[in-house]
Amino acid sequence: MPWYNGDYPPSYKNQPEYLKEKAVEIANALLEEGVEEGIAIETGLKCARQFFEDNADQDNLQEIESDSDGIEPAEFGINDGIINTEDPEQLKYWAEQFQVSPDTLKGAAAIRGDRISEIKKYLQT
Repeated sequence: MPWYNGDYPPSYKNQPEYLKEKAVEIANALLEEGVEEGIAIETGLKCARQFFEDNADQDNLQEIESDSDGIEPAEFGINDGIINTEDPEQLKYWAEQFQVSPDTLKGAAAIRGDRISEIKKYLQT
């Protein structure tokens, strides 16, 4: 059973809102791929926690206004880790963080590798 509009599995009840939303997004994607509901719920929560641990700077998780007037990539503190450009959610998230298009981010990763610090350096030049 997919979950939408604030409808969460009972095991998500005591989790922060941002974590529940990400966990449901992941669980719903798993359900679409045919994964059993119980496994999708558990995996969604585990992956959401990992996502936010890997991207620990919570201040940067807020929505970035769409602004295409050539602003510079966002300056933020996360330098460790990698970006999986094959994962649409990660690609979208990091493109928003760097304030570039997903295609630009994919190109930067192809040139400099998938390490966040290297992509960040490349985009700031």
